[in-house]
Amino acid sequence: MAVPFTPVEIDAIRANTPGCTDDLIHLNHAGSSLPDVSVLDAQIGHLRREAGIGGYEAAEETAEAEAAVYDSIAAMIGGRRHEVARMEHATAAWNAAFWAIPKRPWQRIITHDHDYGANWVAFLRAVEVHGVVIERIPSDAHGQIDLERLASALERPDDIALVSLAWIPTNGGLVNPAAGVGALTRAAGVPFLLDACQAVGQLDIDVESIGCDALSATGRKYLRGPRGSGFLFVHSRAVERFAPAHPDHHGAEWSAIDSYTFAPGATRYEYWEHNHAAWLGLGAAVDVALRLGVDRIQATIAQRAKELREQLVERGMSVHDAGVAKCGIVTMTHPTLDAGEVVSRLATRGVNASSTFLGSARADMEARGLPSLVRLSVHCTTTPAEIQRAATAIGEI
Repeated sequence: MAVPFTPVEIDAIRANTPGCTDDLIHLNHAGSSLPDVSVLDAQIGHLRREAGIGGYEAAEETAEAEAAVYDSIAAMIGGRRHEVARMEHATAAWNAAFWAIPKRPWQRIITHDHDYGANWVAFLRAVEVHGVVIERIPSDAHGQIDLERLASALERPDDIALVSLAWIPTNGGLVNPAAGVGALTRAAGVPFLLDACQAVGQLDIDVESIGCDALSATGRKYLRGPRGSGFLFVHSRAVERFAPAHPDHHGAEWSAIDSYTFAPGATRYEYWEHNHAAWLGLGAAVDVALRLGVDRIQATIAQRAKELREQLVERGMSVHDAGVAKCGIVTMTHPTLDAGEVVSRLATRGVNASSTFLGSARADMEARGLPSLVRLSVHCTTTPAEIQRAATAIGEI
Protein backbone atom coordinates (compact mmCIF):
# COMPACT_ATOMS: atom_id res chain seq x y z
CA MET A 1 0.00 0.00 0.00
CA ALA A 2 1.32 3.42 -0.93
CA VAL A 3 2.27 5.85 1.82
CA PRO A 4 1.15 9.49 1.90
CA PHE A 5 3.61 12.24 1.08
CA THR A 6 5.70 13.53 3.95
CA PRO A 7 5.40 17.18 5.03
CA VAL A 8 8.69 17.92 3.28
CA GLU A 9 7.42 16.35 0.04
CA ILE A 10 4.15 18.28 0.26
CA ASP A 11 6.08 21.51 0.72
CA ALA A 12 8.04 20.72 -2.44
CA ILE A 13 4.83 20.06 -4.41
CA ARG A 14 3.32 23.28 -3.11
CA ALA A 15 6.45 25.24 -4.02
CA ASN A 16 5.83 24.28 -7.67
CA THR A 17 2.13 25.24 -7.42
CA PRO A 18 1.67 29.02 -7.71
CA GLY A 19 -1.83 28.91 -6.22
CA CYS A 20 -0.60 27.45 -2.93
CA THR A 21 -0.19 30.53 -0.72
CA ASP A 22 -0.69 31.42 2.91
CA ASP A 23 -3.61 33.67 1.97
CA LEU A 24 -5.74 31.00 0.26
CA ILE A 25 -7.00 27.56 1.27
CA HIS A 26 -8.19 25.88 -1.91
CA LEU A 27 -10.77 23.20 -1.10
CA ASN A 28 -12.34 23.13 -4.56
CA HIS A 29 -10.10 20.63 -6.34
CA ALA A 30 -13.18 18.66 -7.44
CA GLY A 31 -14.22 21.80 -9.30
CA SER A 32 -10.95 23.05 -10.72
CA SER A 33 -7.62 22.31 -9.09
CA LEU A 34 -4.40 24.31 -8.79
CA PRO A 35 -1.91 23.50 -11.58
CA ASP A 36 1.79 22.86 -11.32
CA VAL A 37 4.01 25.56 -12.82
CA SER A 38 5.00 23.19 -15.65
CA VAL A 39 1.37 23.17 -16.79
CA LEU A 40 1.39 26.95 -17.00
CA ASP A 41 4.72 26.96 -18.81
CA ALA A 42 3.47 24.48 -21.41
CA GLN A 43 0.33 26.47 -22.11
CA ILE A 44 1.75 29.96 -22.02
CA GLY A 45 4.83 28.96 -23.97
CA HIS A 46 2.74 27.53 -26.78
CA LEU A 47 0.37 30.50 -26.85
CA ARG A 48 3.37 32.79 -27.23
CA ARG A 49 4.66 30.71 -30.15
CA GLU A 50 1.22 30.85 -31.80
CA ALA A 51 1.24 34.62 -31.40
CA GLY A 52 4.80 34.88 -32.70
CA ILE A 53 4.90 32.54 -35.68
CA GLY A 54 1.26 31.47 -36.33
CA GLY A 55 -0.99 28.71 -35.05
CA TYR A 56 -0.32 26.14 -37.78
CA GLU A 57 3.42 26.68 -37.57
CA ALA A 58 3.47 26.40 -33.79
CA ALA A 59 1.49 23.18 -33.99
CA GLU A 60 3.99 21.75 -36.45
CA GLU A 61 6.81 22.55 -34.03
CA THR A 62 5.11 20.72 -31.17
CA ALA A 63 3.78 17.72 -33.11
CA GLU A 64 6.13 15.32 -31.35
CA ALA A 65 5.32 16.73 -27.91
CA GLU A 66 1.58 16.53 -28.62
CA ALA A 67 1.93 12.90 -29.71
CA ALA A 68 3.72 12.10 -26.46
CA VAL A 69 0.67 13.18 -24.45
CA TYR A 70 -1.16 10.05 -25.64
CA ASP A 71 1.66 7.89 -24.28
CA SER A 72 1.58 9.64 -20.91
CA ILE A 73 -2.19 9.21 -20.56
CA ALA A 74 -2.00 5.56 -21.59
CA ALA A 75 0.72 4.95 -18.99
CA MET A 76 -1.34 6.64 -16.28
CA ILE A 77 -4.49 4.55 -16.85
CA GLY A 78 -2.93 1.27 -17.92
CA GLY A 79 -4.19 1.49 -21.49
CA ARG A 80 -2.56 1.74 -24.90
CA ARG A 81 -1.84 4.81 -26.95
CA HIS A 82 -4.28 3.98 -29.75
CA GLU A 83 -7.08 3.68 -27.18
CA VAL A 84 -6.83 7.35 -26.15
CA ALA A 85 -8.65 10.23 -27.86
CA ARG A 86 -8.04 13.92 -27.25
CA MET A 87 -11.12 15.76 -25.96
CA GLU A 88 -11.89 19.31 -24.87
CA HIS A 89 -13.58 18.25 -21.62
CA ALA A 90 -15.15 15.31 -19.80
CA THR A 91 -18.71 15.99 -20.98
CA ALA A 92 -17.57 15.95 -24.61
CA ALA A 93 -15.70 12.70 -23.94
CA TRP A 94 -18.64 11.05 -22.20
CA ASN A 95 -21.11 12.16 -24.87
CA ALA A 96 -18.83 10.99 -27.68
CA ALA A 97 -18.86 7.49 -26.22
CA PHE A 98 -22.51 7.48 -25.13
CA TRP A 99 -23.93 8.48 -28.52
CA ALA A 100 -21.60 6.06 -30.31
CA ILE A 101 -22.99 3.03 -28.48
CA PRO A 102 -25.83 1.43 -30.51
CA LYS A 103 -29.33 1.67 -29.01
CA ARG A 104 -32.64 0.10 -30.02
CA PRO A 105 -36.19 0.86 -28.89
CA TRP A 106 -37.00 -0.62 -25.49
CA GLN A 107 -33.40 -1.44 -24.72
CA ARG A 108 -32.37 -0.46 -21.20
CA ILE A 109 -29.79 2.08 -20.13
CA ILE A 110 -28.74 0.84 -16.70
CA THR A 111 -27.41 3.44 -14.30
CA HIS A 112 -27.08 4.29 -10.62
CA ASP A 113 -28.75 7.06 -8.64
CA HIS A 114 -25.39 8.77 -8.24
CA ASP A 115 -24.89 9.35 -11.99
CA TYR A 116 -24.21 12.95 -12.95
CA GLY A 117 -26.87 15.45 -14.05
CA ALA A 118 -25.36 15.98 -17.51
CA ASN A 119 -25.41 12.21 -18.08
CA TRP A 120 -29.03 11.99 -16.97
CA VAL A 121 -30.01 14.65 -19.50
CA ALA A 122 -28.39 12.49 -22.19
CA PHE A 123 -30.33 9.44 -20.96
CA LEU A 124 -33.59 11.37 -21.20
CA ARG A 125 -32.71 12.60 -24.67
CA ALA A 126 -31.95 9.01 -25.71
CA VAL A 127 -35.41 8.02 -24.50
CA GLU A 128 -36.83 10.61 -26.93
CA VAL A 129 -34.51 9.78 -29.83
CA HIS A 130 -34.08 6.01 -29.56
CA GLY A 131 -37.02 4.89 -27.43
CA VAL A 132 -34.79 3.34 -24.78
CA VAL A 133 -35.74 2.82 -21.14
CA ILE A 134 -33.78 4.05 -18.11
CA GLU A 135 -33.31 1.49 -15.34
CA ARG A 136 -31.95 2.71 -12.02
CA ILE A 137 -29.97 0.34 -9.84
CA PRO A 138 -30.41 1.32 -6.18
CA SER A 139 -27.64 1.77 -3.66
CA ASP A 140 -26.70 -0.93 -1.21
CA ALA A 141 -26.48 -0.42 2.56
CA HIS A 142 -23.20 1.46 2.11
CA GLY A 143 -24.57 3.90 -0.47
CA GLN A 144 -22.72 2.48 -3.48
CA ILE A 145 -24.23 0.71 -6.49
CA ASP A 146 -25.79 -2.58 -5.42
CA LEU A 147 -23.80 -5.23 -7.31
CA GLU A 148 -26.30 -7.99 -6.56
CA ARG A 149 -29.14 -5.97 -8.05
CA LEU A 150 -26.96 -5.12 -11.04
CA ALA A 151 -26.17 -8.80 -11.57
CA SER A 152 -29.89 -9.57 -11.64
CA ALA A 153 -30.51 -6.76 -14.15
CA LEU A 154 -27.78 -8.14 -16.41
CA GLU A 155 -29.43 -11.57 -16.67
CA ARG A 156 -31.18 -10.31 -19.85
CA PRO A 157 -28.21 -8.77 -21.67
CA ASP A 158 -29.79 -8.65 -25.13
CA ASP A 159 -32.18 -5.87 -24.12
CA ILE A 160 -29.46 -3.69 -22.54
CA ALA A 161 -27.80 -0.89 -24.51
CA LEU A 162 -25.19 -0.06 -21.89
CA VAL A 163 -24.33 0.32 -18.22
CA SER A 164 -23.32 3.84 -17.19
CA LEU A 165 -21.59 4.54 -13.88
CA ALA A 166 -20.13 7.60 -12.21
CA TRP A 167 -17.04 6.16 -10.53
CA ILE A 168 -16.81 9.10 -8.14
CA PRO A 169 -20.04 11.13 -8.15
CA THR A 170 -20.07 14.90 -7.92
CA ASN A 171 -21.40 14.66 -4.36
CA GLY A 172 -21.10 12.38 -1.37
CA GLY A 173 -17.45 11.29 -1.26
CA LEU A 174 -18.37 7.89 -2.72
CA VAL A 175 -16.00 5.70 -4.71
CA ASN A 176 -18.22 3.27 -6.58
CA PRO A 177 -16.92 -0.32 -7.08
CA ALA A 178 -16.07 0.17 -10.76
CA ALA A 179 -14.09 -3.07 -11.07
CA GLY A 180 -17.04 -5.02 -9.65
CA VAL A 181 -19.32 -3.47 -12.26
CA GLY A 182 -16.76 -4.20 -14.98
CA ALA A 183 -16.57 -7.88 -14.03
CA LEU A 184 -20.35 -8.19 -14.34
CA THR A 185 -20.64 -6.31 -17.64
CA ARG A 186 -17.77 -8.26 -19.22
CA ALA A 187 -19.42 -11.55 -18.27
CA ALA A 188 -22.71 -10.35 -19.76
CA GLY A 189 -21.15 -8.83 -22.88
CA VAL A 190 -22.77 -5.43 -22.17
CA PRO A 191 -20.99 -2.12 -22.92
CA PHE A 192 -19.73 -0.34 -19.80
CA LEU A 193 -19.26 3.45 -19.90
CA LEU A 194 -17.35 4.79 -16.89
CA ASP A 195 -17.46 8.47 -15.96
CA ALA A 196 -14.04 9.01 -14.36
CA CYS A 197 -14.27 12.80 -14.29
CA GLN A 198 -13.51 12.98 -10.54
CA ALA A 199 -11.41 9.81 -10.40
CA VAL A 200 -8.59 10.44 -12.85
CA GLY A 201 -5.76 12.09 -10.97
CA GLN A 202 -6.82 10.99 -7.51
CA LEU A 203 -7.20 7.22 -7.96
CA ASP A 204 -4.56 4.79 -9.18
CA ILE A 205 -6.21 3.44 -12.35
CA ASP A 206 -5.84 0.27 -14.42
CA VAL A 207 -8.49 0.12 -17.13
CA GLU A 208 -7.77 -3.55 -17.80
CA SER A 209 -8.54 -4.46 -14.20
CA ILE A 210 -11.67 -2.31 -14.25
CA GLY A 211 -12.97 -3.82 -17.47
CA CYS A 212 -14.68 -0.72 -18.83
CA ASP A 213 -15.25 -0.31 -22.56
CA ALA A 214 -14.99 3.48 -22.42
CA LEU A 215 -13.80 5.98 -19.81
CA SER A 216 -14.21 9.76 -19.87
CA ALA A 217 -12.00 12.25 -18.03
CA THR A 218 -11.22 15.93 -17.63
CA GLY A 219 -7.98 17.79 -17.05
CA ARG A 220 -9.12 20.55 -14.72
CA LYS A 221 -10.00 18.52 -11.63
CA TYR A 222 -7.68 16.12 -9.81
CA LEU A 223 -5.19 15.97 -12.67
CA ARG A 224 -4.41 19.65 -11.98
CA GLY A 225 -4.49 20.36 -15.70
CA PRO A 226 -6.02 23.12 -17.82
CA ARG A 227 -9.68 23.91 -18.16
CA GLY A 228 -10.94 22.94 -21.61
CA SER A 229 -8.93 19.71 -21.73
CA GLY A 230 -9.76 16.05 -21.31
CA PHE A 231 -9.59 12.64 -22.93
CA LEU A 232 -11.62 9.58 -23.82
CA PHE A 233 -10.41 5.99 -23.47
CA VAL A 234 -12.06 3.41 -25.72
CA HIS A 235 -10.88 -0.18 -25.32
CA SER A 236 -9.67 -1.96 -28.45
CA ARG A 237 -12.44 -4.53 -28.11
CA ALA A 238 -15.04 -1.77 -28.32
CA VAL A 239 -13.64 0.42 -31.10
CA GLU A 240 -15.35 -1.46 -33.91
CA ARG A 241 -18.55 -2.02 -31.90
CA PHE A 242 -19.18 1.72 -31.46
CA ALA A 243 -19.51 4.29 -34.24
CA PRO A 244 -18.85 8.00 -33.55
CA ALA A 245 -22.01 10.01 -34.07
CA HIS A 246 -20.39 13.16 -35.49
CA PRO A 247 -17.06 12.42 -37.21
CA ASP A 248 -15.13 14.97 -39.21
CA HIS A 249 -12.38 14.45 -41.81
CA HIS A 250 -9.80 13.98 -39.05
CA GLY A 251 -11.74 11.22 -37.27
CA ALA A 252 -12.66 9.71 -40.61
CA GLU A 253 -10.95 9.91 -44.00
CA TRP A 254 -13.13 11.06 -46.89
CA SER A 255 -11.93 8.10 -48.94
CA ALA A 256 -14.20 8.53 -51.96
CA ILE A 257 -16.82 11.00 -53.12
CA ASP A 258 -19.57 8.90 -51.55
CA SER A 259 -17.78 7.11 -48.70
CA TYR A 260 -15.54 7.58 -45.66
CA THR A 261 -13.32 5.38 -43.51
CA PHE A 262 -12.95 5.81 -39.75
CA ALA A 263 -9.47 6.57 -38.45
CA PRO A 264 -7.84 3.67 -36.59
CA GLY A 265 -8.31 3.40 -32.83
CA ALA A 266 -9.86 6.01 -30.59
CA THR A 267 -8.67 8.95 -32.69
CA ARG A 268 -11.85 8.47 -34.74
CA TYR A 269 -13.59 10.39 -31.93
CA GLU A 270 -11.36 13.44 -32.32
CA TYR A 271 -11.86 16.61 -34.33
CA TRP A 272 -9.04 18.24 -36.27
CA GLU A 273 -9.39 21.62 -34.55
CA HIS A 274 -8.41 21.70 -30.90
CA ASN A 275 -6.67 23.80 -28.27
CA HIS A 276 -3.04 22.82 -28.74
CA ALA A 277 -1.88 24.77 -25.67
CA ALA A 278 -4.44 23.01 -23.45
CA TRP A 279 -3.46 19.58 -24.78
CA LEU A 280 0.21 20.27 -24.06
CA GLY A 281 -0.76 21.56 -20.62
CA LEU A 282 -2.72 18.38 -19.97
CA GLY A 283 0.31 16.33 -20.95
CA ALA A 284 2.44 18.29 -18.48
CA ALA A 285 -0.14 17.67 -15.73
CA VAL A 286 -0.20 13.93 -16.42
CA ASP A 287 3.60 13.81 -16.36
CA VAL A 288 3.59 15.53 -12.95
CA ALA A 289 1.12 12.96 -11.62
CA LEU A 290 3.22 10.11 -12.99
CA ARG A 291 6.38 11.55 -11.49
CA LEU A 292 4.78 11.98 -8.05
CA GLY A 293 3.02 8.62 -8.20
CA VAL A 294 -0.77 8.51 -8.42
CA ASP A 295 -0.85 5.85 -5.72
CA ARG A 296 0.83 8.23 -3.28
CA ILE A 297 -1.41 11.10 -4.39
CA GLN A 298 -4.40 8.87 -3.63
CA ALA A 299 -3.05 7.93 -0.19
CA THR A 300 -2.42 11.57 0.72
CA ILE A 301 -5.85 12.70 -0.46
CA ALA A 302 -7.53 9.94 1.55
CA GLN A 303 -5.64 10.97 4.68
CA ARG A 304 -6.54 14.67 4.35
CA ALA A 305 -10.20 13.89 3.60
CA LYS A 306 -10.44 11.68 6.69
CA GLU A 307 -8.98 14.46 8.84
CA LEU A 308 -11.45 16.98 7.39
CA ARG A 309 -14.49 14.75 7.98
CA GLU A 310 -13.47 14.19 11.60
CA GLN A 311 -12.97 17.89 12.26
CA LEU A 312 -16.27 18.88 10.64
CA VAL A 313 -18.17 16.43 12.83
CA GLU A 314 -16.37 17.76 15.91
CA ARG A 315 -17.71 21.22 15.03
CA GLY A 316 -21.32 20.13 14.70
CA MET A 317 -21.56 19.74 10.92
CA SER A 318 -23.37 16.84 9.25
CA VAL A 319 -21.18 14.91 6.81
CA HIS A 320 -23.04 13.10 4.03
CA ASP A 321 -20.35 10.94 2.43
CA ALA A 322 -21.28 7.39 1.44
CA GLY A 323 -19.52 4.22 0.33
CA VAL A 324 -17.10 1.63 1.64
CA ALA A 325 -14.25 3.55 -0.01
CA LYS A 326 -14.27 7.33 0.20
CA CYS A 327 -12.41 9.92 -1.84
CA GLY A 328 -11.18 13.49 -1.51
CA ILE A 329 -14.67 14.97 -1.89
CA VAL A 330 -16.21 15.84 1.48
CA THR A 331 -19.85 16.95 1.55
CA MET A 332 -21.60 18.52 4.53
CA THR A 333 -24.55 20.57 5.65
CA HIS A 334 -24.55 23.36 8.21
CA PRO A 335 -27.09 23.23 11.09
CA THR A 336 -28.77 26.51 10.07
CA LEU A 337 -27.29 27.92 6.83
CA ASP A 338 -27.82 26.73 3.27
CA ALA A 339 -24.88 25.60 1.16
CA GLY A 340 -24.62 28.76 -0.92
CA GLU A 341 -24.40 30.95 2.18
CA VAL A 342 -21.71 28.76 3.72
CA VAL A 343 -19.62 28.88 0.53
CA SER A 344 -20.02 32.66 0.33
CA ARG A 345 -18.96 33.20 3.94
CA LEU A 346 -15.98 30.87 3.57
CA ALA A 347 -14.81 32.89 0.57
CA THR A 348 -14.54 36.00 2.78
CA ARG A 349 -12.25 33.97 5.04
CA GLY A 350 -9.95 32.90 2.21
CA VAL A 351 -11.36 29.38 1.83
CA ASN A 352 -12.44 28.16 -1.61
CA ALA A 353 -15.35 25.71 -1.57
CA SER A 354 -18.32 24.90 -3.81
CA SER A 355 -21.89 23.68 -3.49
CA THR A 356 -23.84 20.87 -5.07
CA PHE A 357 -27.51 21.38 -5.91
CA LEU A 358 -30.29 19.08 -7.08
CA GLY A 359 -29.64 19.61 -10.79
CA SER A 360 -26.26 17.90 -10.56
CA ALA A 361 -27.32 14.83 -8.58
CA ARG A 362 -31.12 14.86 -8.37
CA ALA A 363 -31.76 11.12 -8.14
CA ASP A 364 -29.50 10.73 -5.12
CA MET A 365 -30.14 14.01 -3.35
CA GLU A 366 -33.93 13.82 -3.60
CA ALA A 367 -33.82 10.30 -2.15
CA ARG A 368 -31.77 11.56 0.79
CA GLY A 369 -33.79 14.74 1.26
CA LEU A 370 -30.81 17.00 0.58
CA PRO A 371 -31.62 20.18 -1.37
CA SER A 372 -27.98 21.30 -1.39
CA LEU A 373 -24.57 20.35 -0.03
CA VAL A 374 -21.36 22.19 0.74
CA ARG A 375 -18.60 20.42 -1.19
CA LEU A 376 -15.05 20.62 0.16
CA SER A 377 -12.42 18.78 -1.86
CA VAL A 378 -8.82 18.21 -0.83
CA HIS A 379 -5.70 17.27 -2.81
CA CYS A 380 -2.14 16.20 -2.09
CA THR A 381 -1.25 19.88 -1.84
CA THR A 382 -3.61 20.32 1.13
CA THR A 383 -1.85 20.47 4.50
CA PRO A 384 -3.09 19.47 7.97
CA ALA A 385 -2.77 23.13 8.98
CA GLU A 386 -5.12 24.13 6.15
CA ILE A 387 -7.62 21.48 7.26
CA GLN A 388 -7.50 22.89 10.78
CA ARG A 389 -7.93 26.48 9.61
CA ALA A 390 -10.79 25.63 7.25
CA ALA A 391 -12.63 23.57 9.86
CA THR A 392 -12.21 26.39 12.37
CA ALA A 393 -13.61 28.89 9.86
CA ILE A 394 -16.63 26.66 9.24
CA GLY A 395 -17.19 26.32 12.97
CA GLU A 396 -17.13 30.10 13.35
CA ILE A 397 -19.74 30.79 10.67
